[in-house]
Amino acid sequence: MQIPKFLLRKLYVKGSLENTDDGFVFKIKNSLSAGTAIGMTPIKVDGTEYPLETIHVKSGDAEVMASEISESNAFPIKVGVEIAIHIHAEQLEEGEHKIDISIKTKEAGNLAFDVKDSI
Repeated sequence: MQIPKFLLRKLYVKGSLENTDDGFVFKIKNSLSAGTAIGMTPIKVDGTEYPLETIHVKSGDAEVMASEISESNAFPIKVGVEIAIHIHAEQLEEGEHKIDISIKTKEAGNLAFDVKDSI
């Protein structure tokens, strides 16, 4: 089932991109239907690729390194619950950034989309 990018972009919590002490974070919030993440590809920001080993995914009490998400170690994507995606890297410069996100789900296959947000 192919989900249009304009719908996927609505998953991104606009204004959530911010620097942290050890990198940066942004949030997505599922407003479509419950799902199960079974994989991710590296996040890209302004064309720079961040390896899965530098990415932590947190939702409620669940927190995993993106590289650990798999069919045997799935990550629940609940409706109405924010998921924080924290990249441990250099902080981003102030201004607008393009973020490329790709998550593989059990239910809908690959969900790939890009958004723009500012710090």
